Amino acid sequence: MSDMVDQAFISPRYLAGPGDPAWVTVPLHEAAGWSHGHEPLLPRVILSSPDQKTLLRLEPAPGDQWWRISHNGGSPSNSWYASFGGRTPVELIAAVTDALTDPAHNERALGDPTRPLRRQGWETSSSGEFRSPDGIVKGERITFSGSSSWFITASVDEDSELWQARFDGRTPASIVAAYTQALASDEPLRRTHEQTLGLSRQGTDLRWEQVPAESVAFALPDRVERLAARRTSAPPPASQPPRPAPRRTR
Repeated sequence: MSDMVDQAFISPRYLAGPGDPAWVTVPLHEAAGWSHGHEPLLPRVILSSPDQKTLLRLEPAPGDQWWRISHNGGSPSNSWYASFGGRTPVELIAAVTDALTDPAHNERALGDPTRPLRRQGWETSSSGEFRSPDGIVKGERITFSGSSSWFITASVDEDSELWQARFDGRTPASIVAAYTQALASDEPLRRTHEQTLGLSRQGTDLRWEQVPAESVAFALPDRVERLAARRTSAPPPASQPPRPAPRRTR
C-alpha cells in the first residue's frame, strides 16, 4: 500500500495562494527549451525562449509585480508584456506560458478574453469590465492612445489586495483568454500543508484529502513530460508545393 499524505484542495482557485514557482519555470526550461542564466547571489530567475524573442523574469519585489513576461516581436506593434503579482497562483501564470510554448497555439488568433468568464457565470460588460460571482476578482480594460490594457485584481476587501495581473494592449487576445480561462475554472487547486500557511481563509473553501504521496511527488515531472510531448507530436510545417518547371520555348 502506497504512503498517503494530506493535500489541500482550494477553491475558488484565485484564492489558493502562489504555490510552487517551479510549476512555471521547470517546464519552460525542460519541456520548452528555454535557457536560463545563473546568478547564484541574486534571488531571481530569468528564462529566455529558444528564439530569444520572449523573456520571463521572476524577481521578488515588495510592492511590485514579481513575474514579468516580455515579448519582442521585432516592432512596437508586435511586442507586448504581461506581469503578475507575487501571490498570483502559479497555475494561472502557467496557463499563459503553456499557451506561449504550445506549437499549435496561434498567437494571432482572435479571441474574447471575457468568453470563458461568461461561461462560468461571471458578470461581464461590453466595455471589457468583469467581476467574479463573489466580487473578489475584478477586471477592467483601459484604453489609452488607441491601445487597451487589461488590469485584473483579486482583493478580499478594499484594503487587502491579494494580487494583480496586467496585460498591455498589444498582448494577443488568445493569450489573455488563456489566463481568464484558467482564472474562471471551477477546478480546485492543490496545495501542500506548507503552502497553506498564512493563507487567507476569507471566502475560501479549503478541504483536506489523503492522496498517494507518489502522485504529489510526480505531479511536476508528469506535467513536464506532457508538455514536452507537444513538441515531438506537433505536425511539421506545411511544405510549399513544388513549382512547375518553366516551359521551354524555341
